[in-house]
Amino acid sequence: MNGTTDSHDLEPAMRDRAVEWHVRLASDAADEADWLAFEAWLAEAPEHRAAYGEVETLWMDLDEAPSAPVNVVRLKARRPAPVWLGAIAASLVAAVALGITLRTMTPPTTVYETAKGERRTIALADGTHIQLNSGSHIAVTLGRKARRVEMADAEAVFDVAKDADRPFLITAGDRQIRVVGTEFNVLRHDGRLDVTVRRGVVEVRPAAAPDGPAIAQLRKGQALSHREGAAPDTVSVAEQDAAFAWTTGQVVYRDRPLEEVATDLSRYVKTPIVVAPEARGLRLTAVIKVDDEPAMLRTLGQFLPVIAVREGGQIQLRLRPTGR
Repeated sequence: MNGTTDSHDLEPAMRDRAVEWHVRLASDAADEADWLAFEAWLAEAPEHRAAYGEVETLWMDLDEAPSAPVNVVRLKARRPAPVWLGAIAASLVAAVALGITLRTMTPPTTVYETAKGERRTIALADGTHIQLNSGSHIAVTLGRKARRVEMADAEAVFDVAKDADRPFLITAGDRQIRVVGTEFNVLRHDGRLDVTVRRGVVEVRPAAAPDGPAIAQLRKGQALSHREGAAPDTVSVAEQDAAFAWTTGQVVYRDRPLEEVATDLSRYVKTPIVVAPEARGLRLTAVIKVDDEPAMLRTLGQFLPVIAVREGGQIQLRLRPTGR
């Protein structure tokens, strides 16, 4: 067994179900519950993903044909197709007859969020997997010509399924990240953007000029750092273990200013962490577990001469009094 599914082995009822999902998700009435149910259906069996892939393939072919009514005859003449493909086409034409115009459908956008302290794994319909870190917000649109993600304040590992006809585009502040199929981490937080590549090639461009020359082309083991609104972007050898450590509930700091650490750790807890003026010159080198807030604060006190004091809706890191 090679783990793949032959399209001829798929049951007609399964293809019909894939058409139903395609029409349902393309309508304006589709909501997050529909998308969650769809993702669950895809995960039930590899045949489900194969059936939906057939529908998406035909959808792109129909999109290139003349306006509705859909010219299925021309589609068949352009490229010989098995009987079942014509059946899917007929189902989509029937959807048009019911009042759904394929030509004017707008791909739905799905928003994914995580609360403070929460991590989430998302399986997209195209085969891409996203691991979303604590306190993150992204919006995903799977279009016919491109797959797009808008990152607000967020961190995520993207394992992108290859599709040369539909590039995967991530807009993060004033930068756009473009890939076809690869694995990489993106952090956008507090005006900062960090991109770390673990597999494949990633291109970074200005968001205002996405079709222009790339600012950088990152390969395995490379990272880019950028401060929004500033230049230049810095490309360096990646600390991959540190960049991906959050996926196992840890963060790694090497000689980082305590103020920067506090801002970063605030992404994982409900109460923001700040640094008292007298402790702002301290720097931290440590591995910290972020799944347990009390343990996290104790670890800071083990590596630095600080104590954590809750006051005024904040956790303030103060220098430990002399003699303690």
